[in-house]
Amino acid sequence: MMTTRYIGAMVLVVSTMAGMAQSRKGLPPVTTTFKGTLVLPVPLGNPLFADITETIGQLDGALTFHIRNGLGVGAGAKMTWFGIEERALAPLVTTGEIRKSTYFGKLSYERYTGERTFYELFGRAGMSNYVFDCPTCASDARVGAFHWGAGVAYYLHATDNLAFGLMLGYETDATTFEAGDLGLETFPGRVETAEARPFQNVIFGMGFSTRFKRSEDQGW
Repeated sequence: MMTTRYIGAMVLVVSTMAGMAQSRKGLPPVTTTFKGTLVLPVPLGNPLFADITETIGQLDGALTFHIRNGLGVGAGAKMTWFGIEERALAPLVTTGEIRKSTYFGKLSYERYTGERTFYELFGRAGMSNYVFDCPTCASDARVGAFHWGAGVAYYLHATDNLAFGLMLGYETDATTFEAGDLGLETFPGRVETAEARPFQNVIFGMGFSTRFKRSEDQGW
């Protein structure tokens, strides 16, 4: 239900932006871009994972080739870090981290809403690889899973070819968090031995977008 609400909110935002764009003429063209984002993932519907770990952050980057009429395709990668709470598994006291690397293909739609502002609606699909690193974890504690996500971003140009913006989205991986990932048979103090839902996050981010276009001295 919460996932549906987030997707519905993103659709509403994009629809509003599209309406604004349609009322303007002579807007800059959409071009090939490279985008990088510093992201804060917030676990959604994963109470075990949220209780046992803390989010450190996520970095992602993607190259998008413009095809036609704002549509683009591209590819990218991102790295996510989570820390294991030292006393979350009391009486067991442990430390460590969980690292997730993701490689994805991307489909996007971009449109300018003004001479210096534009939005992007995107979808991503690929593979995620989890590495569990802690004293009780197995040395080869890696999990591979199908990844997909979607989101919307809005950017403001600082120069002709460099823009900064905000991003809101949703992502999920087709695997669940289990006690065995940390080398345990059970989670101390808890009845559950595995998360009921797959890994999923609401993602908020701040980033930049660089256009591959010659900068003009006057205007666009």
